[in-house]
Amino acid sequence: MDSDSGLFGFVDEFIDENVDTPSQNVTKFFNSIDNQFEPSFDTLSSEVQQQALDRLDILNYVEKRLTGGWTERNLLPLLNSYKSKTGKWVPTWRILVEWKSAYFESGRDIFSLAPKHKQKGNRNKKKDSQQLVDEAITKKYLTKERLAVAEAFEYYKSRVIEENRRNTVTKIKPISKRTFYNRVDELPPYDVAVARYGKRYADREFKMVDHIRPATYPMEYVEIDHTPAPVILLDDELNLPLGRPYLTILYDRYSDCIVGLYVGFRDPSYESVRSAFLNATLKKDWVKRKFPAIEHDWPCHGKVTYLVVDNGAEFWSQSLESALKPLVSDIIYTKAAKPWEKPHVEKAFDSFYKLLFSRLPGKTFNNINELKDYDPKKDAVVRVSVFLELLYKWVIDYFHMKPDSKERRIPYHKWFESEWRPNFYDGIEAEQLKIELGILNTRTLGKDGIRIHNLRYDSEELVAYKKRSAKVNKKGATLKVKTDPDNISHIYVYLEEDKQYLKVPVIKNSGHIEGVSLYQHERICAVKRLNTRLQKNEESLADTYLYIDRRIDGELERMSNKKQNRSTQPKTTNLSKIAKYKKVGSEGPVSIANRQDKAKLPSVLNVSDSDNLADDIDLSDIDGY
Repeated sequence: MDSDSGLFGFVDEFIDENVDTPSQNVTKFFNSIDNQFEPSFDTLSSEVQQQALDRLDILNYVEKRLTGGWTERNLLPLLNSYKSKTGKWVPTWRILVEWKSAYFESGRDIFSLAPKHKQKGNRNKKKDSQQLVDEAITKKYLTKERLAVAEAFEYYKSRVIEENRRNTVTKIKPISKRTFYNRVDELPPYDVAVARYGKRYADREFKMVDHIRPATYPMEYVEIDHTPAPVILLDDELNLPLGRPYLTILYDRYSDCIVGLYVGFRDPSYESVRSAFLNATLKKDWVKRKFPAIEHDWPCHGKVTYLVVDNGAEFWSQSLESALKPLVSDIIYTKAAKPWEKPHVEKAFDSFYKLLFSRLPGKTFNNINELKDYDPKKDAVVRVSVFLELLYKWVIDYFHMKPDSKERRIPYHKWFESEWRPNFYDGIEAEQLKIELGILNTRTLGKDGIRIHNLRYDSEELVAYKKRSAKVNKKGATLKVKTDPDNISHIYVYLEEDKQYLKVPVIKNSGHIEGVSLYQHERICAVKRLNTRLQKNEESLADTYLYIDRRIDGELERMSNKKQNRSTQPKTTNLSKIAKYKKVGSEGPVSIANRQDKAKLPSVLNVSDSDNLADDIDLSDIDGY
């Protein structure tokens, strides 16, 4: 039988109750906060979300290129430039200023850009050739079916003929095939790629950085990346080698500070990015309390403006992209195999290796020839808890306090030089941040609450909502549910009619749930299923099934061989009463006839005899089983 260690990842797993990870410390922060929250961005309709994102795109385009104030003279050229490059509709400069004011006053909250009502179309569209050109391109060319331009042109010609047949007064003059092809060639390539191949493909092809943008304030440009730490760590209790942990860090371009980090033995994934992002954006007062040897504070936290990522699969996750979109102004994807486009985080990893990891026993080498007689597993002595302490102390007391090679800045002091401070998440906003970064699912609300992750969640507030909500009781109605992957002891249920999230706990007596992550829960459930499969004896089950089946067939055959006339048999109700009296069953005899009297009884009771026998017995005080 194959080992199940590879299946469930136990070899490189790091789950230790005595060692708190950054995400566990963040989790402790939220235990006593109120359980009702504002709606997240993904609760808006897809149409409203797209309109808000389009407005944000225009604002970002103008803000990056604007020199001077937000005046008509400065804005009109930029709006015209945006329109010519993208082919999209642009607002008037006054409306753009209104969007900017609302967006900046809200702390760059994308909710401020969401329209309060659906856009209304022009009721008197002019039926000219351009309109039909747009219709043909939209319906035939800009689709997932990826029809050829020739197909779109044939559709356009047919529509022109149809419209001219309807309108005998004003005829539409069709454009030539070459002109139609030119119109298609002039479309924004990015929009074409989105329509024909999907947004992710388009982002991969076009949304790449062309140069390293300098940062002008803290948390403006933050680079994120992963690397396996080249050192083998020991389990704190068992002193067994656990392997190499993965290190995820977020690096601030402006101050050169490490603003967030995460350590774990699981491969880079949505969970590691989420944990590192939370560590970067929230306060880190807990670090000095956990590690008293650290001398300085870690002031770096706040909202990220631009997040710079590479082309790793974990960064192309749809869950991650939808979760981070409302939290950062933009996500910048660097080109594949070009680490120099985010050089700061790569340089930080180099510093980690040369100044910290290389000093630790149990370090590994990239080239096997460098090992010679050195065995990292045998020489490993550093426990997980010690590694975490050394890592945090090195970042806070050494890396942040050390001047750069040209002695131009010290990261810790550079952080405080900017007059502009990033927006902070605190209190209820911090809890809202965890909701935004939760895993989104949809579930029905049944009589027993909400079932998800093989668990059941319910509360009095959720029951009360079900009683008063008309929508949730409709057939097929679902609710949006978000799960904190670090703690599945509760979920967040979006109440559509209340426009807020409700924190719903798992029902009591759910076993191992308290403080358990979703990953751990899934592995525990997988092990239980494996144990059940190992305990199951397929041959024994098959033998039992066939034995029962054949016994039933035998009884049917035995009765079919009886020549007795059914009309001469006693009534079943009478025989049932006698069976009750005789206590026929598992604890008594199997027949109403006594073995010693069997020879004296007639082989077949006639109807009258059985009736008299039943009548002679007083069964009035006997209850059925």
